[in-house]
Formats: sequence, structure tokens, C-alpha cells
Amino acid sequence: MENKRLKSLPAAEVSLFCQQVAMILKAGIPLYDGMEVLYRNYKETPYGAAFQKIYEGVRDGGSLYEGVKAADFFPKYMVHMIQVGETSGELDHVLEALSDYYERESRMQASIRSAVTYPLVLVVLMTAVIGVLVLRVLPVFTEVFLSLGAGLAGTESMVLSGGVVAGRVVLIATAVFLALALALFLIWCLGGRQQLFRLSQLLPSVRRLLDKQAAQRFADVIAMVLNSGYHLEHALELIPELIPDQRNIKKAKRCRELMEQNGDFAAAIEQADMFEPLHQKMIRVGVEAGQTDQVMERISGIYGREVEEGIHRLVSWIEPALVAVLTLIIGGILLSVMLPLVSIMMSIG
Repeated sequence: MENKRLKSLPAAEVSLFCQQVAMILKAGIPLYDGMEVLYRNYKETPYGAAFQKIYEGVRDGGSLYEGVKAADFFPKYMVHMIQVGETSGELDHVLEALSDYYERESRMQASIRSAVTYPLVLVVLMTAVIGVLVLRVLPVFTEVFLSLGAGLAGTESMVLSGGVVAGRVVLIATAVFLALALALFLIWCLGGRQQLFRLSQLLPSVRRLLDKQAAQRFADVIAMVLNSGYHLEHALELIPELIPDQRNIKKAKRCRELMEQNGDFAAAIEQADMFEPLHQKMIRVGVEAGQTDQVMERISGIYGREVEEGIHRLVSWIEPALVAVLTLIIGGILLSVMLPLVSIMMSIG
């Protein structure tokens, strides 16, 4: 059970690990001693066994790549980039770039969790309130009205019955919604992510966010690999593994094929249609000026901010709409209780 859990190391932990190793290298501490210190710090944590493998890999082979590969709980992209960094002699810079990359990934994942979790919690709480009103409060008021001998007039009876029916409909609809959310969560956990991504692309807003996320990762990998002293072809081989949806994976593969055919990176980008037209022109200018890495790094930042803003924008629309609908329903149920009560009070007065 422990190994399965560790193979999905959170992006925040990956970022922290890269940052710590980069600090060790920049401080001039031998990698062997640094890994021993990290192993001792993490020895009593759930990651202790994995850090022991890293330490032993560095101790036996003198290579951080061998250590993280043996641990088998880091992302493949990170492991491969560490190998690139060691080969090019730029391991500290690669680790810093990886730390920034996975920190952004962590923020993005947190934004997505917030976008999903808060509305679900709100639905559950509102459902509990509606359930109490429909199943407990309304029957009590009905019995009180009847015990007073006033009965319910035609209008009051219709309003009260309508409130009960509306409340029960909402309870059933909410139960179906929560069951669907639970089913989607189980599908995600059981490895059906690609199916969910394909399903989510039916929504235009989600499809745009996925496109921007794919463009951000594409640009980030290009910038990082070029900064490490490697060629574009090497970066294009890595990119498909980092893109979540098949539609953009095909675009990335198409870009690599075009690059292999004519060697023109800017033209391959334009034909693959991975980026927006303005950013395609920026890439062409950057390639011609010999500053491809800088341009791609800047474009990555632009798309990263747009993805975060897009997620927050979706949340800002979902939450008020959900609150408004449920508030109207609760208000209607309360009104169905108060109208008969006011009628009785007026008749008594």
C-alpha cells in the first residue's frame, strides 16, 4: 500500500525536493552528504523508504538520476530532466526550473480542487437544510395547522404542497448529482482520466482551459530543455507525456513530425496550431532572433496565468448561480410554511 501511495507524489512535494537538492548543490555540499541529510530528515515520514533508495542510488552510483529512478515515485518528466541536467553539467539550474514548474503545477491543482470542492460542499450543506425543512419542519407545521382546527384553505394548501414537492424534487436531483460526482471521482481514481478528459471537452470553457494548459506545458518544456543545452528535437520527444488530453497530444506529435520533415520549428508550430496566432508570431520572431528559450518561457508564463484566471472565473460563475438557485428554493419552502401560518394568525385575530 505504501509503494502505491508514494508513486503519486504531490507536485508540491516534488517542487520542495527539487528546491532542496538545488540548494545543496549551490552550497557546494557533496551530493552524497546532502542526500544523507535529506534521508535522515524524511526517515520517519511516509517517504522514508523512497528517500532511502535515493540515498543508496547516489551512494552506489554517484548519480542523482540513478537515485530518483530507483525510488520510482517521481514523475517521469522530472527523472528524465535530471538525467539531462547531469549530462549537460547544469543540474542545479535544471532543478531550480523543475521546482518552479512543479510549484506552478501545485497551484494549478489547488485551483482545480477549489473549483470542484467548494461547490460540492455547498450543495451538501444546502441539501441538508432543504432535507430538514421538507422532512421535519413542514410535517410539524402541517400537524400544528390541523390541530388548531383551522385546516388549510385552497391557496395555502396548494402553496404548502408545492413547497413539499419542490423540496423533494431538489433532494432527489441533489442525490443524483452527488452520485454522479462520486462516480466521476471513482473513475478518476481507477485510471479513467483520459475518458473524463474527453468527456470534459464537450464543454467549450473546459476545452479552452485544456488547450491553454497544453500550450503552457509545451512552452515550459521547450524553454527548460533549451536552457539545459539540449536541442529542440529532444524537447519535442518529451512533450506528449506531459499533456493530459489526446487532442493536444496529437498536436504535439504533429509538431514533432513537421519539425523532423523540414527542420523549421516556427512553421511546425504554426501548422500544428498549438498556440494562438499572436503567440505563433512571437515564436517566429524569437526563433529568428535566436531567443527561442526566452520567448517560450514568457509564453509559458502567459498561458499559466490565463489557466489560473480561467479556473477562478469558472468558480466565480458557478458559486453565485448555485447559491441563487438553492436560496430561491429554500425561500419558496419557507414561504409555503409562512403563508398558512399568517392566514391562521389573521383568522385567530
